[in-house]
Amino acid sequence: MKSTQRLIGLLIFALFIAACEPVTQQGQEQIVVTATPLPTAPAAQRTTYTVERGDVLEEFVFRGRWLPRDQMELSFEVNGSVRNVDVQRGDTVTAGQTLADLQIDDLEAQLQTQELNLQSAQRRLSDSGTSSSDTVVQAQFSLADANLSLENQKAGYPWTRVVNARQTVEQRQRQLDNAQRDYDDAVSHPDSSASQVNQTYESLLQAKENLDSAQRDLYDAEVTYYQYDLNVKQQENRVNQAELDLQSAQSSGGDADLVDAVIEAQLSVDRTKQQIAQSTLVAPFDGVVLEVTIKAGDAVQAFTSVITIALPQPLEAIATLTFTETQLLQIGQIGTCEEANKDETRVQCIVRQLPLSNRDVDQTVRVAATLPNTPQGALIDVTMTLQKSLDTLWLPPQAINTFGNRTFVVLQTPEGERVRDVVVGLETDDRVEITSGVEEGDVVVQQ
Repeated sequence: MKSTQRLIGLLIFALFIAACEPVTQQGQEQIVVTATPLPTAPAAQRTTYTVERGDVLEEFVFRGRWLPRDQMELSFEVNGSVRNVDVQRGDTVTAGQTLADLQIDDLEAQLQTQELNLQSAQRRLSDSGTSSSDTVVQAQFSLADANLSLENQKAGYPWTRVVNARQTVEQRQRQLDNAQRDYDDAVSHPDSSASQVNQTYESLLQAKENLDSAQRDLYDAEVTYYQYDLNVKQQENRVNQAELDLQSAQSSGGDADLVDAVIEAQLSVDRTKQQIAQSTLVAPFDGVVLEVTIKAGDAVQAFTSVITIALPQPLEAIATLTFTETQLLQIGQIGTCEEANKDETRVQCIVRQLPLSNRDVDQTVRVAATLPNTPQGALIDVTMTLQKSLDTLWLPPQAINTFGNRTFVVLQTPEGERVRDVVVGLETDDRVEITSGVEEGDVVVQQ
């Protein structure tokens, strides 16, 4: 069966070949088939660019977060294990509110025992029948209260305000030095435009005004510190007076051993309360919790930041950059800020604070702006102009060719393509300033 099918197939193929052979009749011309050339595809057109006039800007864009300006990092004063954490990120807190504490069950039990011992010592002194016992006890309590008040006042020294104000003065002074240098450079170069000189002069005036303001803030901070220091010294005098009163009461009679027992018991209570205070974090002011890095059971080291709180207002853009990136910026530099992906929120902003040096572990940049409807924690895009050439000729980088020391473009002219040398100025990722060699409207062919 298969052989029969194969034979039929071969016959059909032979008939097909025979039908394709050209038929020639006697007396007729043989038909000759000739090849027809196909049209070739035109060569691909090269990209052209037109020389335009506009602004060439070298910009540094970075992203920060919209956070409170005035922040404070809190830490325990002793090592320990966390017992409770009573707040979380975003919570609003009031001054004196407990935020977290360490495992202090033993200290609390010890304090209860010491307070009972103090009460017992006071009763024994009172029951001794000496006429001066009440006076001694009262003098002892007065001294303890005076010491506590003194410690509280010392803990509240406004030294951070003075330090921050001094740092701001130093930063504003650097800003003024930079502005003076930029102005001197602009004035000393004959090719500087009037607008460029005027701009550097305005920046110099602004830098002077910023420095004057910072110096006034430093003066106010130092005055406040001086007044606070006087209050501390006054409290030290009260402690001295309380010590004299206690000595006087003790010397007026009474059982010296019982008086000493009361004093020792009170000192033990005070020491334990101090240990408990060192193991407890409380809010120093009304504010909002920005960061909590601990949870119950964690082991913590003394003086390691575990909670960050801040005043709710004002807010500013805070970004962490590399040292190289921070060198592109200056205190007082003006740019634009906008909430990420929201061009309609764009406003002018100014660099408020930079790291003091490359030795700073925290390379944080702070940018002041007014974005009233932007929620706390939002991402902020900051754009700072580093260099600019206004109303100048420019081409995209891909339109410019470089060979050895020669920089040139290929012009499209009625006579054909011509090579033209050019001199470039400011170069950015998308625009290159052309200072000579072409004119506005010239068409350049990309090679």
